[in-house]
Amino acid sequence: MRSRSTASRKALAAAWAEQDRGMEGVAMSRELSIYETMGGTYTEVDGVLYPDIKVSVEAGVWVGKYGLLWMDYMKSNYVERYNHHIRMGTLNTKAFGVNEEAYEMLEEIVNQYLAKHKPRNEASTMEMWKLREQAKQMAEEFVLNDIVRQYH
Repeated sequence: MRSRSTASRKALAAAWAEQDRGMEGVAMSRELSIYETMGGTYTEVDGVLYPDIKVSVEAGVWVGKYGLLWMDYMKSNYVERYNHHIRMGTLNTKAFGVNEEAYEMLEEIVNQYLAKHKPRNEASTMEMWKLREQAKQMAEEFVLNDIVRQYH
């Protein structure tokens, strides 16, 4: 019995060795992953390949009032696009651009409104304040609808 067991062990060991040699050939001729074809690299630690992923930090980018409103709108209505901007590291930069565009449009609309609606008494501070507030509120409605609440 014992000799038979030793023979089967040797046969099993030989089969495993053959299988290991076959696997080495497979490992050497593996195809590139999608991550590798896109330029990604791996780091091997203890026989495990870990992708080299770096998160870009957009430090120092102030997004402003309308940028924050746009980010909230995108997060609520277009989650996939919002997550895409986060993954690519472009969320704050895009929000900053939206904020700049919104303020440019706001200023343009306020100036057009004030040019069209002249105060009756230019010395009246309250009348000027009232006109400016009306212009600002009207312009902000346009900005929110035309820029902030849009898919960028």
